[in-house]
Amino acid sequence: MKANRSENPSPRHALIREIIRCPSCMGALNDESCIACQSPFSRHGNQWRFADAPIDSADASFQAETFTGSTLRGKLFNLGKSVISSEFRWRNHLDRILKEFPPPSTIVELGSGARRLREDVINIDLFPFPYVDIASDITRVPLRSEIADCVILDSVIEHVADPMAVVREANRILKPNGKLFINCPFMLPYHGYPGHYQNFTRDGLQHLLRNFSSCEVETTFGPATAWVNMTAESFAVLLAGERGTAYMAAKALALLPIFWLKYFDLIFARLKRSHRIASMLCAIATK
Repeated sequence: MKANRSENPSPRHALIREIIRCPSCMGALNDESCIACQSPFSRHGNQWRFADAPIDSADASFQAETFTGSTLRGKLFNLGKSVISSEFRWRNHLDRILKEFPPPSTIVELGSGARRLREDVINIDLFPFPYVDIASDITRVPLRSEIADCVILDSVIEHVADPMAVVREANRILKPNGKLFINCPFMLPYHGYPGHYQNFTRDGLQHLLRNFSSCEVETTFGPATAWVNMTAESFAVLLAGERGTAYMAAKALALLPIFWLKYFDLIFARLKRSHRIASMLCAIATK
């Protein structure tokens, strides 16, 4: 499909046209295919599509509903989460890293989902959600090398079967001294989107990022959040089993009397040893 050209593309769209490459051979592209290997792709407005993955599991469908708020169930879940969430983030590490790279820095989020952290952030995701600039497998990122000041992997690497391949791609597209931000679960229940392959300890993150010049690991959601989430999840699975309306209602019911306990992370998360039973960890690595 040929592109729907815009006469006045945004700076983000103009940058993408400059740095986008064929995921198969890294060759330059015309409006329909790779110039070098002739691999086809499609354009839908300003969205480049090298993948069009179906949402074919109950977990993935549920996640899509909550991302977009496209159903009553998704809207109710988002409303409930805003009121009785099991998560407490005592310090927003992602906001901190974004402030280190003000515009016109080049920031790429791999596995962005249906959100945009900032207007200048380039979003890449397997699914062609709204706000996704490039629909692609993130183990083969269709961007040329050394173009990004910062790469973000927020709650993503647990959902890919080969996280090392994603990290290698992040390293490839980063400029020298660029930074990779990873946020991922440790003590967190299964959540398939489209699958959930692994959680990470501090040691696991440091090993995953061993080819970077430095790596700092900190707690994102602490032990209190882990306990609250695991307790509510256990109750929901016992009563409802799979994700769905009954699961959502059971988890909300379980959270009502205990969700406030998450605020004990104001104590736990400041302790270096909190990583041992943290709900989520983050890593900031420098190329």
